[in-house]
Amino acid sequence: MFSYLLSFIKLKIMRSKIQFKYLTLTMAIGLSTVIFMYSCKKTETKTPPPVTTSLSMAIDSAKWYLANTSEGTQPGEYTKGTQATLQTALTSGEGVLANTSSTQAQITAAAANLNAAIAAYKNGLITPIASASLVAYWKFNGNANDSSGNGHTGTLEVGPVGLAAVPGGMPSLVADRFGNANSAYRFGGGGNIDVPYSPALNPKAITVSLWERQDTAGRTDHRADCYMVALNRWNGYKFQMQPTRPFFTANTDSADYDHDAALDINIGTTTGAGPWHHLVATYDGDSTEVFYVDGVSVKTWTNLRGAMKVFTPTVDLSIGTDLPNSAYTATDDGTGRYFVAWGGYWTGDLDDIMIYNVALTGPQITQIYNQQVTP
Repeated sequence: MFSYLLSFIKLKIMRSKIQFKYLTLTMAIGLSTVIFMYSCKKTETKTPPPVTTSLSMAIDSAKWYLANTSEGTQPGEYTKGTQATLQTALTSGEGVLANTSSTQAQITAAAANLNAAIAAYKNGLITPIASASLVAYWKFNGNANDSSGNGHTGTLEVGPVGLAAVPGGMPSLVADRFGNANSAYRFGGGGNIDVPYSPALNPKAITVSLWERQDTAGRTDHRADCYMVALNRWNGYKFQMQPTRPFFTANTDSADYDHDAALDINIGTTTGAGPWHHLVATYDGDSTEVFYVDGVSVKTWTNLRGAMKVFTPTVDLSIGTDLPNSAYTATDDGTGRYFVAWGGYWTGDLDDIMIYNVALTGPQITQIYNQQVTP
């Protein structure tokens, strides 16, 4: 009996040990599973959303340029055809931004592509030739303001009594050589634009560049004195047609030099009928004067001497006559310096007048012509 009881107790103890080992193993497996699962969760990382700031900024920038700038051939405009390229890059960038599946690499690449397109577009900005030497630029786009930023804005004046046989009114806005309304001025009968005197308008060397369309409609006097731009008449400098040849006077500290372009230009006989031409006269302030017609050098003079003279008393610059109204005198003082009856005036249209304080080179003149010959 006792041996049976002892055997029973040993069996119970063995079962308990087995159950304890099983429980311990079960707990160990469970704990390992928990630790493994926790470890997996801890090492799991969520992919952050892509950063789109650079692309969004590039898109805003491209939209601004497309909305606020224009293509063309004039200073301040951008090379023709470049807006289409920029628009293509913008459309592509917007597509990448709108796609919720776009990766960071794709967004970064799209931003770089669009920024490169913006940079290329900006490089196509047409700037004035020799802008640091540009003194004045009258575009005549609706007014006589100076577009150079130097403040040489003009005032319209009626023709003075005694200058033209039939005094004219103020210059009037007309279409330019491209047909753009109110983008050039028509002159006649002594009507002119008065630009207040400034030492900057009286340089040592000079380039005068302009577009003109001349006619003889209603003109019976001063046929050889068709003044386009003048500062103090022949006492200073003047650019005129005489009567069908470009003619420039440069009064230097050595002498008074009068030269023409040795080339006759066709002009109209009725208002607005003449052809447009680009005319330029340069003087280097030393010895050489050059005339250009439609971007081509037509005559060079090398017999001048000295820098352009500083003129006193000062007189306003005039566009369309040889003097501003305020400088004319009704009687001759014996010198004729300001006598109105010895004056001259323009009949026809003028546009895009530029004055530089250097003699521009032939390639620079050609570049101006090429920029301005097309709209």
